[in-house]
Formats: sequence, structure tokens, C-alpha cells
Amino acid sequence: MVKPGMDHLYSKSACCAVPSAIREINKLVDSPGMKSLAGGWPDPAVFPAKDIVRITNEQLSKHADQVLQYGTTEGLIELRQELVRISADNYGIECSPDHILVTAGSAQGMDLACRIIVNPDDIMFVGLPTYFGGTGAIMAACGKLQGVEIDDDGMNTRHLATQLQALKKSGKRAKGIYVIPNFQNPTGTTLSLQRRQHLVELAERYDLVIFEDDPYGDLRFEGRHLPAIISLDTGGRVIHMRSTSKTFAPGLRVAWTIGPPDMIRKMVVAKQFVDVATNTLAQYILLEFIRSGLLEKQIKLNNQHYKRKRDFILEQLESHFPEPTSPNRCSGIIPPVDSLFLSNCLKPWMLQSCSEKPLSIRSLLWPVNRFLSTIAEPIHFDCLTRSPANR
Repeated sequence: MVKPGMDHLYSKSACCAVPSAIREINKLVDSPGMKSLAGGWPDPAVFPAKDIVRITNEQLSKHADQVLQYGTTEGLIELRQELVRISADNYGIECSPDHILVTAGSAQGMDLACRIIVNPDDIMFVGLPTYFGGTGAIMAACGKLQGVEIDDDGMNTRHLATQLQALKKSGKRAKGIYVIPNFQNPTGTTLSLQRRQHLVELAERYDLVIFEDDPYGDLRFEGRHLPAIISLDTGGRVIHMRSTSKTFAPGLRVAWTIGPPDMIRKMVVAKQFVDVATNTLAQYILLEFIRSGLLEKQIKLNNQHYKRKRDFILEQLESHFPEPTSPNRCSGIIPPVDSLFLSNCLKPWMLQSCSEKPLSIRSLLWPVNRFLSTIAEPIHFDCLTRSPANR
């Protein structure tokens, strides 16, 4: 029990941190009969459970002494070597194992990046709206957030340049930029090639670090992949974070960060005092999954699966939310997006319509405007009340 009058003992970091909205989603997602459209939860139907069980049994029966032991903080060298190959082949990122740190989820990569870069009151530019996990990590480091508009081509770098110039004239400076370049959460937009190049130019001009968070880049249903921002950078200013949560299994918590060796080394030292090393068994499972060619197949399977789900929900939106004719309501659905996230396909009047119609299921939505604030709450629609209730 916390005694009264003890708040003065808390660290500044503890006071700066805000509760994660993910916690509130989790409370509702597990409710009986709930159909959640609130978070980027992978569909368990595509988890490669049988392969994971088989690989786990093989590893435990043949190499238990290795897979149950502590690992190096940097991550398994064999896994990092495979990630070097994947990074070059799939993302155009030329690197070595010294550029890679295996983390317990990409969220840890973001946390460690903030630990080594962000000082209290440092200004970090973020998209409006953007993923609250990223902004939460910055706030936990006591950084200050400054928003930049997101449009159909991602973060508006022209507006960013204007804000950076204004900061400079006022005698202040920013420390960095947090950006989700591919299928941004929650808007689903992708940063154009021109803006990626502009972002790197701005980072060089204003002496910034770019936190490139790319957990969704592999889930491209159509079209071509754009170059990773780190692949365009020649000044060592980009920390690039990737995840297997959307392509493999989120519960195993295996991800990796790519960056300049000096920054990676600083992150390794920080991680040593956080959790020593990422789960060894999980790393060996992923390593075998990659070596067997299963990860590449799994990504293709996931893309086919999520494309079907995307097409289905867009069809339902068109069917059940026809364009309104009332002059005080905006037009209907924008063209389909190539992403897990469809918030840009929704219009404000649709949310109002949900509260006006009886629902046959309990559903959980996460309005895009909730990504504009530091603490967000889900909107829960109950088929019994027919009205939104914050819970």
C-alpha cells in the first residue's frame, strides 16, 4: 500500500509515463462475444502453431542445454546473420550483425532508443495521429511531443520543415522524429518516396535522429515496396525497428533493431540492465523458422489472409454505411487501402451511426481522434444498449 505523501520519491521518468491505452483494449478484447476492431491484433487463425510446436520439441530434445541458457544481449549471432541477409534481400538495408540488436518486441527497441537519445524536455516530432506506444515511450523518457499532420502520403514533411525552422528561429531545437513509414498506425497511409528522402534531408540539416518504426512493412497486399528510410540515410541518423509480431507470433516477443554500430552498442548496454537478453528459446525457434524457408511462406500466407479480411470489411462498410445525403455529413468511404489499418476509410458520421443502430454483436472500436491525445479510451458498443460506453 502506498503511503500518503510519498510521491516526491518517484523518479521523473515514473511521473512522466502515462498508462498505455493497450491495457484498456486488452480488458475488453477478452470479453465474451467481443469482436475487436480497436487494435492491430494479428489473427490467431494464421499463427503457425504446428510448426512452432514441432520446432520447439526438436530444439528441446536436441539442444536443451543451449536453448534454455542465457543468451548474449545482442542476440544470437546465427539469427543476426540471417537478419542481415533478410534486411539486404527484402528491404535494401546493407548492414552487418554489429548493426543489429534482437529485442523483446519492437516496443523494447523504441524504449531503448528513447533511453539513449531522448533527454527530459527534448522535442520529438510525431505524426498526428500516430501509434500511442511510440509516443508513450517518448513521454516515459520525459520528452516533449510536437505533432505533424498526416495526410494521404504520410507525414507531411513540408509542414515538418516549417515547424523545424520556427523552432530554430525561437532559439530551440528538436532531437528527433518518430515515424511509421509503411501503413501507418492508425491511418494506414504510406510515406511517399519523395517524403522519405525529404525526411533524411531534414534530419541532416537540423541534426536530428529518425526513429523508423516498421512493424507492418511486410504486410503489403499489392504494389511495390518503397525503400526503408535507413537505406536512404548516409549520415547514421536512423534507428530502424522491425517486428515479427504481425508475420510470425506476437507472443514470442522477438524483434530487431538496425542502426549505426555506436548507437546499437549504447542500446545493448541499456538492455543489459533491463532484461539481460531476449528469450533464447524464442530466438532459436525463429532462427529455425527462417532457415526452413517458413517465414517467407508465412508472410505470403498472412498477406493473402489479411487482404481477404480487408476486402470483406470494405464490402461491409459500403453495404451498411452508404454515402449519406444529409448536407451536414461528409462523403463516405475513401478508396481501399493496402494495410491492416482502415481508419482513413471511416468518416466521423459512421461512428455516430453505430450508436444509432442496433448491433448484433458486441464490438470494440478505436476512433482515430483518440490517437491525438496522450491517454486514450476505447469506445465500446454494446448490442443491448445500442450506445457507446467508455469503459
